[in-house]
Amino acid sequence: MVTRSVALAAFVAAAPLTAMAQSALPTPVETAALRELDAWSVSAIARNEGALPADLWARSDPAFLAAALDKLPAVYDSAAMQNLARRVLFSGGDAPRGDTQAAARKRFEAIGRMGAADQLATMVAGSGTSASDPIIAQYGAQAELARGRRNEACARGRNAAAVDAPPPFLLRLRAYCAAAGGDRAAADLALELARAQNAEDAWYTGAVAAAGGAPGARPPAARWDNSLAVQLSLAGQLRPGPNPLANSSTLALVALARSDTTPQPMRAQAAALAFRRDVIGPREARVILSATPAEVTSALPPIVVALRRIQAAAPAAGAPANPAGPSAAEVTGAAIADVLRQSTAPADFAAAARFFREEINALQVAPDAAAAVLYARAAISNGDVQVSNRLVASARQAGATEAALAPLDAALAVMAGVRNDSGAMAMQRRIDAGGASGARAAARDVAILAALGAPMNGTVQTFLLANPPQGGARADAGAMLALAASAERGALGEGAVLAVAAAGEAGPARLDADSLDRLIRALRALRLEDDARRVAVEALLAGAPS
Repeated sequence: MVTRSVALAAFVAAAPLTAMAQSALPTPVETAALRELDAWSVSAIARNEGALPADLWARSDPAFLAAALDKLPAVYDSAAMQNLARRVLFSGGDAPRGDTQAAARKRFEAIGRMGAADQLATMVAGSGTSASDPIIAQYGAQAELARGRRNEACARGRNAAAVDAPPPFLLRLRAYCAAAGGDRAAADLALELARAQNAEDAWYTGAVAAAGGAPGARPPAARWDNSLAVQLSLAGQLRPGPNPLANSSTLALVALARSDTTPQPMRAQAAALAFRRDVIGPREARVILSATPAEVTSALPPIVVALRRIQAAAPAAGAPANPAGPSAAEVTGAAIADVLRQSTAPADFAAAARFFREEINALQVAPDAAAAVLYARAAISNGDVQVSNRLVASARQAGATEAALAPLDAALAVMAGVRNDSGAMAMQRRIDAGGASGARAAARDVAILAALGAPMNGTVQTFLLANPPQGGARADAGAMLALAASAERGALGEGAVLAVAAAGEAGPARLDADSLDRLIRALRALRLEDDARRVAVEALLAGAPS
């Protein structure tokens, strides 16, 4: 138990003599006990980084929370939904009332599925006695393995509380730790315990032997489905089979990306996928991808191909520019335009925009009007408001059509706020730009603006009545109904989880207009205005789903 002492002292210059005499007495001290961090109060982000308030679980039932957390996706194709999931999962707060063990475990499991290795490792390390919970310890060990920290991972396994039936993962982890440390007898004992619990796996038996320096006559092929399998495969120098990344968890991708011993081009592919899922940052991804050997030219991710073009065009220090060929800026612009064009899926486009953010913000010329629109869309995706306004204006000057720019204008209006006359003007501009052929798409965008609070007059209502938005999938009905109930009683954390679950893996881009309307309004009711705007911008940029 830690004790915090807060000194309470006051001095009033014009106080009477008696009060001045009292002030000479020892200053009273108020003491308050600080609670030790646990599985709920531990946090990976601060309030100024987007953490939710400490009472985020105050109005939630822990049994229901466990079920809701279990509905969160493993892969996020939506930056808006992933950002919201991070805010709620990484925020520390007071535990809900009741038996919270199952829900706490699901919280850490959801972070593990997301693949946030660094945050997960930090939170397990700071969770106090909860770190010895066998399930939470398992997730902590997986995170440390993804970070390439074998000793810390092994310590997580050793410090897990003893139970009659430990998770098979922990027994396999002990076998790996013993084999890597040269203790083959301890490794065999751990595998025997797994066998006794009907958790025997021939692959792990062969991989542990290879990792311990005693591979069998026919060692197994590498398996990269989880971070433990990755480290066993790398330690045993196992050769990958066909499509080795097909079943890789996000934590496994992080482990592969961060290991210098991962064979190429699989390391580049793993790093690109981990970056696409936003579990490694652009700086780290660029370092890893730039280190891809020059002789590796096949099966490279598009961002690596574009990066090589940009780096090759950059003039050497002190070297004169080549007047005969395109400038470095022109090559950079063309390379970025090409990779953005290839990124037809919203998640791929957002990743490419994020990877080349600095280059996009510095662009001054575009090869054509279509490329100028792509640059502007990328800047909006990155949330760079001033750059977005500049690039949209440049695209308009370059001859881009109003139909192509209309969703971008609507997204810019959302970023600026649409609750007053500017919202009504944004609606009318979107309707006018849609024309007869684009009325359905315009109607969807107008509905999004209305959900954010843009005032609807009779003209707008008449337009929506005549052009009901079509296309898209319904959000998860059960999650949406539960979300409405959560919003009504102000259950902030629970509502955030349900919003992510309702949108699903693909996020807002796939949803129909009615689902988007309900989702955005629920987020606003929960006072998650910034998240509501992110959802709206993402849906506007993606366009009407087929």
